[in-house]
Amino acid sequence: MNIVWTSVVVVCLVAMAFSNPSGALTVCVQSMSQGISVAVELCAVYCLWMGVFAVAEKCLLVEKLASVCGGVLKWLFGSISPKAKGYIALNVASNLLGVGNASTPSAQSAIKEMEHGSKLSRAGAMLFVINATSIQLVPTTVVGLRASCGSANPADIVLPTLLCTLATTVLGVAFVFLGYGVAK
Repeated sequence: MNIVWTSVVVVCLVAMAFSNPSGALTVCVQSMSQGISVAVELCAVYCLWMGVFAVAEKCLLVEKLASVCGGVLKWLFGSISPKAKGYIALNVASNLLGVGNASTPSAQSAIKEMEHGSKLSRAGAMLFVINATSIQLVPTTVVGLRASCGSANPADIVLPTLLCTLATTVLGVAFVFLGYGVAK
């Protein structure tokens, strides 16, 4: 795939260089500028949410969230440590808010807490599926990207995203139950 992508980019740049040499440089510079601008805006969004989650963890809100979600977490993940429950609750909360990349550190911490062998456990598989499909109540990252790119209605994506992520999460959880059975 890298070869295909690189070939297409090179062919397009060569074609542009011959058809409109001055425009090729302008387009490249503008595209780089837009890319850097979007990356900085996303970095700011992630820093904000990572800070919010760090404060929530320090204020013991993560443990409270884990205890509120205890029944659901037990049904989905089985017997896991309280520390892993906290990381999973934080992961699910960040995914619900649509900040998927901000959920990665909590997912990694949960996996380190749960996985001790070379074979993926049921709880690890469930976390992987829930993290990958992640029901998003408010897809803040996508809405932010759409807003920064000048979309007339950046929040139009909310309902379709909610429906799609809900369907994929239910299907993914069902597959884990089929593959691993009921949690113990």
